[in-house]
Amino acid sequence: MVDTALLNWTLSQVFSLLVIMARVGPLIFLMPIIGSSSVPTQVKVLATLTTSLVLLPVLHISATQLPRSVVGLVIFVGSEITIGAILALFARMVLAALEIAGQVVSISMGMGMAGALSPQFGTQVSLVGNLWSIVAILVFLAIDGHHIFIRTMVDSFVWLPPGTIHITGATFRGMMRGASHMFVLSIQIMAPAGVALFLANVAMGIIAKTVPQVPIMIVGMPMNIAIGFIFIALSMSYLLPLLISNFAALGTALTRLSMGMGG
Repeated sequence: MVDTALLNWTLSQVFSLLVIMARVGPLIFLMPIIGSSSVPTQVKVLATLTTSLVLLPVLHISATQLPRSVVGLVIFVGSEITIGAILALFARMVLAALEIAGQVVSISMGMGMAGALSPQFGTQVSLVGNLWSIVAILVFLAIDGHHIFIRTMVDSFVWLPPGTIHITGATFRGMMRGASHMFVLSIQIMAPAGVALFLANVAMGIIAKTVPQVPIMIVGMPMNIAIGFIFIALSMSYLLPLLISNFAALGTALTRLSMGMGG
């Protein structure tokens, strides 16, 4: 039976819901975890509709903000998609740093040919990168990191009225700063295992020159794999607070980015 509250909806409320969905949809479809390719499209659509219905009583959106012309409507939808894409891309840089670090460590361990399907990106990635990505997803959910995106959705409507976006030099500088931090974070993540594997390769090179009788190619590969996994396990205590601090800083960065696009 249809709820009587739905029958009392006015056309203005329906248009207000569409305005909210125009921004919430791209952000949910592109955000980490729920926006991954492994999540069915039906789930993403349902999450978009549910989130928009929850935000409808909170946000004061007027249907008069919708443009009257077709060209204006296309520009309006394009600006909303751009806002969601920029915020989601900025947020995915933390998980991208894990993929970069895992790929480098896997190659150093001699596991460059081995790969697994990433549940986040839907592509084949290194085993170490896949392990770190799963850990990051669990940490993200454990600290209620998804609340960051809900808070960003609400704040974005305050700083960026629907249909308005200002892409300035500060926006590009913020994106470039986020990209540079992604590479710095990847170096911080892979530093313990990467340094240990580098020193192990140097030591095996010295042994190969001083004691040629040792079959270094046969001994070196299992040794590199063992050293890599040992230091990956030891670095977990260092990785967890690093991920928590970066996820916490992500909320402030997304708010500043939305404020910058608001002019």
